[in-house]
Amino acid sequence: MADSKIENVIGALALAFADTLQRDAQAKAPEPGPAASAITLIGHVPGLSIERLRRALSLSHSGTVRLVDRLVAEGLAARFSAPDDHRAVALRLTPLGETTCSAILAARQTGLASALAVLSSEELQEFGKLAAKLLRGLVSTEDHAYRVCRLCNYTACLDCPVEAELA
Repeated sequence: MADSKIENVIGALALAFADTLQRDAQAKAPEPGPAASAITLIGHVPGLSIERLRRALSLSHSGTVRLVDRLVAEGLAARFSAPDDHRAVALRLTPLGETTCSAILAARQTGLASALAVLSSEELQEFGKLAAKLLRGLVSTEDHAYRVCRLCNYTACLDCPVEAELA
């Protein structure tokens, strides 16, 4: 039998973490909404397609195109022909976009570190192991992995539990 108090506390914790992530990441993004996630995803996967970005952000195609248009107009991203299909559009960050991506990830990291500061080193290591186990159990498709990891700092997660689960 599941313990509803534990589930409730974990649910509240998940929302508190999500709120912290969103607040801190969006403070460094050019606009509220999915821009921070789009920038970090494009930064992680240079050559990302608009369709993959659309699925990761759960946006309509037209909404994703408008978001990309704004990122391009702000000088944060650039469109280019996909190497494997010159009819398809691929995305990459500009130098300004890379700087913005770094600022988003640094703000995200600072907020999470602050939230986790109440744990001892040993507790933090154990919590990290449990969180990785939970992530491995939650993610089952590549699209879902992009969605879950849309604000991840990929350079900090060299042994990614999500990628390990999908492999």
